[in-house]
Amino acid sequence: MPVCGALLALAGSACSPRLDVGSDVLWVARFEGNSFDEWNGAPGGRADVPVPPDTSEISSEHPRNGAFAAKLTVNAGSDGAQHNVGLGRKGSLPAAAYYSAWYYIPRTIAVGGYWVIFKFRQRAAADDAGSEGELFDIDLKQTPAGEMTLELYDFRIAGVRSLDVPEPILPVGVWFQIEAFYRNAADASGRLTIWLDGQQVVDLSGEATSPTAWTEWDVVNVAKDLNPSPTVLFVDECAISFTRVGPTGILAR
Repeated sequence: MPVCGALLALAGSACSPRLDVGSDVLWVARFEGNSFDEWNGAPGGRADVPVPPDTSEISSEHPRNGAFAAKLTVNAGSDGAQHNVGLGRKGSLPAAAYYSAWYYIPRTIAVGGYWVIFKFRQRAAADDAGSEGELFDIDLKQTPAGEMTLELYDFRIAGVRSLDVPEPILPVGVWFQIEAFYRNAADASGRLTIWLDGQQVVDLSGEATSPTAWTEWDVVNVAKDLNPSPTVLFVDECAISFTRVGPTGILAR
């Protein structure tokens, strides 16, 4: 039976089975307040104020549900510069949780450099902000056939990890969900599992993930050398939970 109390308390939305994430939800952001307050008001949360010509705004152009979504735009042309727009949570996150976000890309993009949309970061010393570093990036790229697909970059090995599903195809002009289970551990109990629209595409286990309990999760548009540019990424219905949200928006039992 759908239970909407947790979402109502956190997001102020109407009760809907599609949005029911049950009592295991820790936090959600649906942008229905026509603002970034769900990010800025959360512990360790932020919505970046980008450097022009990059922009971040709340938009009514392509909401997944409701009236609004976040619209993150970067002008990452061929000048060789990295451009950044992002939303993030850091520091006050559990040792193990599911992280989910929905994305919409209006058109196919040629990726000459890189295009990052989902990140985990770590600290070498939990109480030292200067020790923050990269950990995992989920990138978008093109297949040889010109379709969009995912890539996982692992900063621990300074390289790309092989996916269990080679070159899974991302829909263009359709909302798609990326969900990750991340267990932060300094020993072999660490784990990262990633699903695309409910299909598991990679599962890294039996590995230390981070030297400390500090975790950062970011939903971003970070890019270098994209064509065409400016490049728009829409984001909606972000969640952190102790149980999988799944592509229906209902936590798996």
